[in-house]
Amino acid sequence: MERKPDVALKRCQSYHLEEVRAALVEVLAPFGGLSWARPGMRVALKANLLTGAHPDAAVTTHPAVLTALTELLIERGAEVVIGDSPGGPFTSAIVGRAYALSGLAQCEAAGARLNRNFAQAEARFDAAVSAKSFSYTAYLDEADVILNVCKLKTHGMMGMTAAVKNLFGAVPGTVKPEYHYRFPEQRAFANMLVDLNEYFRPRLNIVDAVVGMEGNGPARGKPRAIGCLLAAESPYAADLACASILGLTADDVPTLRVAAGRGLAPDDAAALAVVGD
Repeated sequence: MERKPDVALKRCQSYHLEEVRAALVEVLAPFGGLSWARPGMRVALKANLLTGAHPDAAVTTHPAVLTALTELLIERGAEVVIGDSPGGPFTSAIVGRAYALSGLAQCEAAGARLNRNFAQAEARFDAAVSAKSFSYTAYLDEADVILNVCKLKTHGMMGMTAAVKNLFGAVPGTVKPEYHYRFPEQRAFANMLVDLNEYFRPRLNIVDAVVGMEGNGPARGKPRAIGCLLAAESPYAADLACASILGLTADDVPTLRVAAGRGLAPDDAAALAVVGD
């Protein structure tokens, strides 16, 4: 029996909506595309909106990726909400500013709803290694399906940020610094990030690597053309492939080290079944 792919890649060298849409269709095809989406299904696109920044700065998930995905989901009758909790208070003013600066009006024009529910919820997760209890953004409870739509960047603390690290945005902005104090050791912090992924379990992980960031990420690096989109069912497989693209190994990325130690991912990108470009 042919092995199911772990990761799919597709060349995509611009953010022209037609090119992004075509690349998304191809990169999702090995995982059944969006055939699971049903009329009335509520799908949350968990973007990376670290801070309000122009899309050209390569700090945030590009609106063209979110827009194309919105269009594909709405064509199947799904309802789409886009959300994240940037740094700072999880309030309408702060988050609304991030939406505006990050160009998400384009997504609204395509039919997406930008999250305006700023309530917080509390989780108990006994299977966790680090985060057995944590606060999170309650809008995610309204979704039938979560899609993790992240940005590929190098990261000063964690080596790299892509799919796994993007779930830290489920923690409300002003609570994030508390988690750095609560988990000061790198391994404990990495396990906390993996715990969040194991709790929320996004159905798909889609990586915007058309233009990534290198240097002092996640916010102060420089844009770097990479030229592809990636997709995977496992956030760890997605990140292992992304690390390889950046010239890193699992040993360079704490979240990948602990994921491998927990039996959630291989410890070498060579073990991945990769399809596409």
